[in-house]
Amino acid sequence: MAQARRPRKVGIFLESLSLQDTFRYARLADRRGFHSIWLPEITWSDAFSLATAAAMSTKRVKIATGVVGIFGRSPALMAMSIAGLDELSNGRAILGLGTQAKPYVELWHSVKFEKPLLRMKEYVTALRKILMNPFNLTYFKGEIFDIRGFVLTAKPKNPHIPIYVAAIGPHMQRVAGEVGDGVLGYLYSLRYLKEHLIPNLREGAEKAGRDVKDIEIAVGLPALISDSDDRFEMIKPLVAVFTIATGSSPSYQTILNELGYADNVKKVQQKMREGDVKGAVKYVPDEMAREVTLCGTAREVNDRIEEYRKAGVTLPLLNPTPPYAYYPLFPTHLPDSLGAGSVDYEGLRKQVRTIIESVRN
Repeated sequence: MAQARRPRKVGIFLESLSLQDTFRYARLADRRGFHSIWLPEITWSDAFSLATAAAMSTKRVKIATGVVGIFGRSPALMAMSIAGLDELSNGRAILGLGTQAKPYVELWHSVKFEKPLLRMKEYVTALRKILMNPFNLTYFKGEIFDIRGFVLTAKPKNPHIPIYVAAIGPHMQRVAGEVGDGVLGYLYSLRYLKEHLIPNLREGAEKAGRDVKDIEIAVGLPALISDSDDRFEMIKPLVAVFTIATGSSPSYQTILNELGYADNVKKVQQKMREGDVKGAVKYVPDEMAREVTLCGTAREVNDRIEEYRKAGVTLPLLNPTPPYAYYPLFPTHLPDSLGAGSVDYEGLRKQVRTIIESVRN
């Protein structure tokens, strides 16, 4: 029997927005038929507060954490949080989990970044066990986690809340294949997707006796829609930011190098470390920016989304990016001379609305 074709769907990140704007655009995405809204957790708010409020102001769109860190919460606390969100949203919750970047795990949360692969495996396994066993004693014994007799006194509306594992590098991609309902990638080129992600995901799935076709492939990309001839110039500063994001994942650099931009990356890195953003973007050609973003006119962006679908992405995720934005992704990422970067808030609001209104669902 032929496998049923997955429905076309698309999601959007809502980040760095005020509370009122988060609600406003969550409702707009809901009305426009978006599959899901993804609420990250870095510095502006914890994801569950925003997700809970968004859930109560929407009706259909799924509410996803995108992502919450496994070093900052125990599996028991995470189970309580996602069970509550699922109940409030009437079964619309999605849990996106990640290790998050080593520098802010250690420098902001004062936790040692140890055994991330094993931690993720045990975390998802323990969490799933708790969620599937409400009102009963749950035990889990692993190398990292030892849970004794925890009782989740809430029953999620969805008996199997989807858990997505954020994975940029190959080892965590295999873990996602082993234990995740979905994988959540970011800044993947089409080449990286085909040559690395899908094979790694399949390897992990086969190790666990699973079918890779049953795993959702969600890929987030910086997104900017504009008719301006300078549209790629507008997103190049953010591409430059990712060239020196090796503290988050060395795979960002690998993605760009394998596209043939190794020399460009070295020059961009040098300029960024000098605090010279304008000098850095001179070494980012339009095609380099195009290959790792969803940037262009509305038609160009929709066409690029289709390219990702054809390559195997089942859930494209757009991350609205204001023109000429750059900002640190973790502590010590950018030189102190650049401070907290540059983000045009009104430009962000405009991009969020434009993307929601322009993307075909």
